[in-house]
Amino acid sequence: MTTADGTLSRPYRVIRAVRAREDGPWPGTLVRTAGGDAWVLVDAAVLGADWRGWQAAPDGHVLTPVDVVRRVDGHDVVMPVLSERLEDFVRRRAARMPLSMGEAVTLGVSVLRGCVQIAGEPDAAGEWWLDDAGRPVLVTDASARRALEASAAVLEEAGVDPPAQRTWQTALRAVTAERVSVLELEAAEEALFALAEAEPLITVSLSPRSATEGVARAHEETRRLADVPHEPAPRSMWQTLVAGVDDDLADTVSRATTAVWRRLRRTGDGAKTGPRRAPWLVGGAVAAAVLAGGALWPSASGVATDEGAGAAPSATPEPGAPVPAGSEPPAPSANGAPAGEPADLERTTAGLLDARNACAGDAACLAAVTVDAVPLAGGAIDEPATGRTVTLLDDFGDIAVLRVDAEDASVPSQMVVVLRRDDKWLLRDVSDVAQQP
Repeated sequence: MTTADGTLSRPYRVIRAVRAREDGPWPGTLVRTAGGDAWVLVDAAVLGADWRGWQAAPDGHVLTPVDVVRRVDGHDVVMPVLSERLEDFVRRRAARMPLSMGEAVTLGVSVLRGCVQIAGEPDAAGEWWLDDAGRPVLVTDASARRALEASAAVLEEAGVDPPAQRTWQTALRAVTAERVSVLELEAAEEALFALAEAEPLITVSLSPRSATEGVARAHEETRRLADVPHEPAPRSMWQTLVAGVDDDLADTVSRATTAVWRRLRRTGDGAKTGPRRAPWLVGGAVAAAVLAGGALWPSASGVATDEGAGAAPSATPEPGAPVPAGSEPPAPSANGAPAGEPADLERTTAGLLDARNACAGDAACLAAVTVDAVPLAGGAIDEPATGRTVTLLDDFGDIAVLRVDAEDASVPSQMVVVLRRDDKWLLRDVSDVAQQP
């Protein structure tokens, strides 16, 4: 347990609020550590003392806490980021690109193992989600639906190629049996492994249309559950990214996923480890985890932590590397940072905003600091340098997202997207925090 008093939140930087049913199974707060790891804090009172996840095995496929953080007025449970319901993912993939046999093995075995964990409580409720690494997890007590019924629905929705239908139906029968047998579930798992080597679930779609459709579905569900009329949803930062800089984003995603696959090959994830082989490989869609992990939708409350404080495990290495002794220093880029070295994006963006304000609306001047001289929404970015703060939320390589807050909170906070083009950073888009989905 992480103990805390007034310094409770220091290991974490608050990103945004998590909405139940849209962003995850429960309401909570998306946070990020100084090392870059994203987690969701859920009030323990929301889960309740009888939540089955408290007793779940930490290395299984039933969601269980990562840690518990003590607040002054209670406790927060540290959870993985859950990016999408598994049924929604399977349905989306079926419509665009069917699962490969290796992915189907990963999906099927994950579901079977989750069912093994709850076999002693066949009436347990729950639903399946994907975490931000593309790993299927059963979230118990997150819905009124029986977890075994939800498991069967996932298998029915996924389906497999005709040659594997017989084995897939065996797995489905093991899940839907009147009396669920652990032996039958494990036998079905072995039969699935005989079909193909397990492969990571590819959860990224490089299609901007797909991403936009996902946002629209989330809004539609909100309206349906609320059963009240709503105005058309405003343009979100996600839509801005995928629609406005899709080529650059696709290149970033491609490089990120390639790096993950190389690491998978080096570490041997998915290799056989005796009669029980781990199917929950790290998903190939790590870039989606960065996006879904919350960099794009921060709350208006701002940063609530001390960056210098401790962080959760798994800190990532600092980008860049020292210049070897005796070598020539790299030439400076258009933004003043040496070429090839990471820019101080907060300082760079602040400078771009200063330059934009100095342009006073002159189109020729703005063309030097904005992409295609795109007009930007006014607000916190109009504040003078001494009256605003700029906070980096996420850096995707050639695209970064930052938040701009007015020091006196007189205007709403804004999200700024900056894009690197020809080694020069430019302002790409700005939107109010209140417009985020």
